[in-house]
Amino acid sequence: MAKQGTVTERKPGIFQRMQNFYDEVRLELEKVTWPSRNDLMVSTKVTMYLLGIMAVVLFAYDQVFQTAMLLWLSIAG
Repeated sequence: MAKQGTVTERKPGIFQRMQNFYDEVRLELEKVTWPSRNDLMVSTKVTMYLLGIMAVVLFAYDQVFQTAMLLWLSIAG
């Protein structure tokens, strides 16, 4: 069996690869469907409300666990 010769393809230079990358990024960004201003405002409000609710819930859990720990330490100590 004869050895097959390998053809080595030369890679493009760093600047050509960077240019290709930015061209592909630009093409992909053109495919994106961006939200309207109204959609963005509604999504932001929903996110802020949920963040506030989670902060209140986390605060309540923290207070309950703090009280329980202080009670446990006062009994144990």
